[in-house]
Order: sequence, then C-alpha cells, then structure tokens
Amino acid sequence: MTIRFLFCMLLLPLGNAHAQGAPALQPADPAVPVPAVSYRSVFADLPTGVEAAREDWKKANNEVGRFTRGHVDILKWEQQQAAPAAPAARPEAAPPAAAHPHKH
Repeated sequence: MTIRFLFCMLLLPLGNAHAQGAPALQPADPAVPVPAVSYRSVFADLPTGVEAAREDWKKANNEVGRFTRGHVDILKWEQQQAAPAAPAARPEAAPPAAAHPHKH
C-alpha cells in the first residue's frame, strides 16, 4: 500500500502542471467570447389563416355564461340546435323486423 501511495504522490504534480498550462475561462468574465444567440419564435411554424374571423371576447364570454350548469346545458343547447334539422336529415325508417323473412 505504501508503494501505491508514493506512486500516486509522484503523479499528482504532473497533473497539476498540465492543468495550469492554459488559463481557464471564467463564465463571469465579460471578455470571454460566446456564440451568438439566434431567436426563432415558437409560433413560426404554425399555420396562418386558421381562424375565419375574430370574435369579440366579451360577446363570447357572455354566450358561454348562459350555460350556468356547464356541460349539461351545452348538450341541451346542441340538441335544440339540431332538432329542426333532424327530421329532414333522417333516413327513411327500416321496415319492421317481422317483414324480413328469417331462415333458421
């Protein structure tokens, strides 16, 4: 163990001499050169023209405020909006099951 310790003690000065050869750059030094920072917006790749028109936020806020019970009110409102169009868009009803002959 003593030989190993002495060998390490002999090598330590070699490592220190190598480390002291070049002056270390200090991050706080204003003279240290740094690469230029480039700016690119995170929104640059978003598609443009997605919104057809901008809506007044106060009007939109008031419209949403009508649905005091939340999702339940929205579902009822959607059913009311679809109710007049539903009979016209409905396909013809299928004949009763008794009209179809079944083979067993």
